[in-house]
Amino acid sequence: MLLRTILLTAAFTATGVLQVAADDRPNILWISAEDLSAATIGCYGGAAHTPHLDRLAGVGLRFDAAFSAAPVCAPSRSAVITGIMPTTLGSLPMRCKAIPPHHVVGFPQLLRDAGYFCTNNAKTDYNLDQSFAAGWNESNGKAHWRNRPDGKKPFFAVFNLQATHESALFNDKPAQVRRNLPPEARREAADVVVPPYYPDTPGIRRSLAQRLELAAALDADVGRILAELEADGLADDTIVFFWSDHGEGIPHGKRSLTEHGLRVPLLVHVPERFAATVLQLASVAIPAGMEGRPFLGSAAASRDVVIAARDRMDDTPGFGRSARDQRFRYVRNFLPWLDGDDLPAYADGVAITGELRAARKAGMLPPGADWFARTSRPVEEVYDVAVDPDEVVSLAHDTRHAADLERLRETLRQWMRETKDTGILPEPILRREAQAAGSEWAIFHPTAAADAAAAQTRYDAILAAAWDVAENHDAAHFSDRLTDSDPAIRFWAVAGTGWAAQRGGGDPAPALQPLLADPDPTVRVAAANWLVRERQKD
Repeated sequence: MLLRTILLTAAFTATGVLQVAADDRPNILWISAEDLSAATIGCYGGAAHTPHLDRLAGVGLRFDAAFSAAPVCAPSRSAVITGIMPTTLGSLPMRCKAIPPHHVVGFPQLLRDAGYFCTNNAKTDYNLDQSFAAGWNESNGKAHWRNRPDGKKPFFAVFNLQATHESALFNDKPAQVRRNLPPEARREAADVVVPPYYPDTPGIRRSLAQRLELAAALDADVGRILAELEADGLADDTIVFFWSDHGEGIPHGKRSLTEHGLRVPLLVHVPERFAATVLQLASVAIPAGMEGRPFLGSAAASRDVVIAARDRMDDTPGFGRSARDQRFRYVRNFLPWLDGDDLPAYADGVAITGELRAARKAGMLPPGADWFARTSRPVEEVYDVAVDPDEVVSLAHDTRHAADLERLRETLRQWMRETKDTGILPEPILRREAQAAGSEWAIFHPTAAADAAAAQTRYDAILAAAWDVAENHDAAHFSDRLTDSDPAIRFWAVAGTGWAAQRGGGDPAPALQPLLADPDPTVRVAAANWLVRERQKD
């Protein structure tokens, strides 16, 4: 067991180009799950029947503080395949197609260049456009290490298991899974523990039991792959990883900046004969610009704080950031006017979504479900995850934790500034400027030193405008920015004016009506939106 705090970017590339003799290089097997939190599986104390994963943990390393970069698949996988946060690449909004900068390649390409045979079975989903090359030799439903042309080349093989994906709760799929499980893997609704962030209803109990059974089905798939490795006589020559792309595929998990949505299982087994090699895993040249850190080997690096992020999720807007240290999670909501029910249409297929909405409508949500009941959001949330892992009680206004709030707030702001978090640009502006600059990353990373200084100045001004929106309730505070030459700053000034009005800061119409003729369509739409919200329907 290791208690390092790590972020699942391509810190995984610590297993990259191994500096050992060509005939002694280990194979690398990745088994990735979807929509699975660490707290579900047995070796982490979960209630699911997962004997194969528990055995893997028993003979290997179990990381207890591993987190995804985002609480949904595509941006998380963008981070893993590139080693760069999706906020840096502009690949955070779900189903976007960010343009990769010229220097960014998928790390499997680095392994191929070093002589590895790289296969992916079969999910990609990186939120990057078609110009991005991951570097696979094979990427399809039949990809397998067994397809190596000479049968001897070292391999890097990925198997993406979908048994726990949120869609597995749709329709009659859970019943099909249950029929294929042995009795000891089945779970009944009466046996589950309902967390305080849900109402205790029969439907929610049934879904929670089904999630445990889906994890058991996933475990069986893991066992099948490991058995194939053993049957091929490769178990002693292969380093095995098991991980999940983000947390649990149900509300309060997937798409949420919570422990439930971000803390993931990570198991690593290194065969005894490669114990010395592990000390060299980090002795590789990491490409310039890669933000991931190695978490194995002599240069393994844990983190004092991990950052996570979410923006638009399918058809629902969003802009939130999280900073998590050993004890506290800080969340900043840049769009505090958003309703607690921000689940996209796709989530309707999960019964828990309907149960939450019915309980909210009936006024029957428990106190722990305030995250869903609220019609707007606090600007800041702080949770002591050591004593409140369900993140029910925010300490943001507890004076005893003022120093913790300030420390994590400033950590987040400085991280956004240093990495040039692209979330500060409204998405239409982000994509338009990416086309002109060559990529979303290039917008704030010009090559000329003079241009870089100007880009930093611009970034700081936009970040300040975005940061102020949630904190200032006086519409007059944004008046000068409404006429700024930068459309991104005007956008945030419109939002600040509108939000101040909604909080009792006066009539926004005199300030916003001129913006209906703004030269930038994003600003015009934002102004119209806020005027309509304030009942200026005409």
